Formats: sequence, C-alpha cells, structure tokens
Amino acid sequence: MSPANHYLSNPTRREIEVLKLIAAGLSTKQIAASLGISFKTASCHRSHLMEKLGIHEVAGLTRYAIRNGYIGVADNGSPSGSQEELFDRVRQTYAEYKRALEAYSAFLKERESIGLGHPDSSTGARRFRDGEKAAHEKYHAALLEFKKFLLNDQP
Repeated sequence: MSPANHYLSNPTRREIEVLKLIAAGLSTKQIAASLGISFKTASCHRSHLMEKLGIHEVAGLTRYAIRNGYIGVADNGSPSGSQEELFDRVRQTYAEYKRALEAYSAFLKERESIGLGHPDSSTGARRFRDGEKAAHEKYHAALLEFKKFLLNDQP
C-alpha cells in the first residue's frame, strides 16, 4: 500500500468524531455547535473525511460508520432506545431553540417597523432574548450529551 493510500484509509480522531455526528443525523451547523468549533472548521473536517474515504453522501458515511464499529445499531437495524431518546431530545430542543429565535427576531422586526429604537430597553425584548438564550442552552446541553454518548464508545 502506498503512503497516499494509507493516508486515505485512516481518518483522524476529530474526523471520526465528525463521522459519528454525521451518522447520527446532525447537520454541519449542529456538529460545529456540538464540538465547539466554527461552521467552517466542521465543514473542512467533513470534506476531508469524505475525500479520505471516497464517500460523498451521508448514507454512505453512515454505512461506513456502522461497518467499522463507530456507531452501533440494535439487532433490528434501528438505533438503540437510549440513542433514539437522545436523537429525539436533540431534535426537540433544536425545534424549541429555533422557535424561540424566530419569536425574538419577529419581535425585533416588529419594534423596528414601528420606529422603536434600542430593543434592550424593553421588558418584552428581554423576555424574548432570555427565552432564546434558555432554549439555546438546552439545545447545546442536549448536543453535548449526545456527543458524549457517541464518543464514549470509540473502538
């Protein structure tokens, strides 16, 4: 095997982390948030991984992760119960965060449309902003728990 082929077959530890999160169904944006890295860095890890493996679709990466023991599935081919619960928690907290962010953004646009200036002077703005912040913290905590779950079973 040539050195180039050896390089192509060995993802880095960080690329394996990204692989697990991709296989778990997270977007690049969610992967970045989960790993505490920028979107661009997560995107680069994803691109390098795909190039190394010669796999350029999520389904193929998921199959690779399962075949190589990076993620597990139950005997029936579906994620295990606790893993599925974590998937659901991430999905639910993301939806909650997205709703809170949209509500805060709509509030700011409405204030701006009627000529009101600085939104921080408003109790309503603080309530929306605090709601968005709390939802983001719950979503981030769910991502961290999910990341911990996925990365604890490294081969």
